[in-house]
Amino acid sequence: MSRLQGAFALGALFGTGACLLGTLLFTTASTNDIGRELTALLIWALAIPLIIIGLGGWGAGYLRSESARLGAALTGPPVLAAAVLGLSVAGVGFSPAGRLLLIVPTSGMALVVGYDLWTDNSTAVDR
Repeated sequence: MSRLQGAFALGALFGTGACLLGTLLFTTASTNDIGRELTALLIWALAIPLIIIGLGGWGAGYLRSESARLGAALTGPPVLAAAVLGLSVAGVGFSPAGRLLLIVPTSGMALVVGYDLWTDNSTAVDR
């Protein structure tokens, strides 16, 4: 993994941690605690682009190297999520069945990354 790809991976992981912190702040805020809710929304506004850019760059590094399957799994869902978010901001509504476009690729991403880690680990044990 190159340094730039590692930086993108670290950015994606940092963004995920920040997103979890924002979720924790938002869910523990009381009904009159507007400061905590605004802080959580600000953290989300900073974390979501960091996750999308980080996963895209991390996956692009794998697409350029030997593991195209892992690169497509890391790059595809964030790009699709950004497209759906952009369309929803533009006013295009999605039905609940249309929202499966976000859930299915993200679940597939988790399966591919888990499979890649499992096969990489099993080949390391065999050696």
